[in-house]
Amino acid sequence: MISSSKSAEFAKFHGFFDKAGTERLSGLDENYFETMSEADRQEAWDFLLPKFARSSDAISGLYLLDPVGAVALFKAEIAPPILPTPYPSLRRTRESNRLLMLKLIIKVYPDPVYIDAMTAFANSEFDEIRGEFAQSLLISPITRGAVDALKRMIFTEVETIPLSSAITKLMVIHGMDFDRRDPVYKSIFVALMSDNPDNKLAAMARLEQRQVPDYLD
Repeated sequence: MISSSKSAEFAKFHGFFDKAGTERLSGLDENYFETMSEADRQEAWDFLLPKFARSSDAISGLYLLDPVGAVALFKAEIAPPILPTPYPSLRRTRESNRLLMLKLIIKVYPDPVYIDAMTAFANSEFDEIRGEFAQSLLISPITRGAVDALKRMIFTEVETIPLSSAITKLMVIHGMDFDRRDPVYKSIFVALMSDNPDNKLAAMARLEQRQVPDYLD
């Protein structure tokens, strides 16, 4: 229960954590914080802080409240390796939360060290995490290692979501936003999805001719 003395803005934020369904799945966004007083924002920060390493909602909320302060917390949190556990669901959650922290760190500090740390998840045991890796990469700046990881996924990935995510991200990195009505986009996408390695190589060469990625290194 939340005290009746709390503001309507804080009550709305606090109530998010009691929700289920579409609104909860959509996550916290700026609408929960934009009209908050400074006192409410501090209280929201204090509410999220103890649970942030275990909750993607808390990670996102802290970043929305104070990007620089949140990123400082995230950098400290990701310094040690992920704690091992015999439980696959917990391993998957820990990897997903770390990927999210890395994505938000890179928005503030686009350092190759953090992009390389994110790129390690291209080899996750979980297809959901491999897909999240591809989806989480920023278009620019990018490292050669991250682009090479996407290409490896395109050649080796057997699950549809991570494969299509890697293809979509590689294409947008080369300046091709998703457009199902564009015959060129469609032809390159289909070639990258094919089982023929030569088709994939030819499609990658076409992408390189269109636009070179904005490499950091």
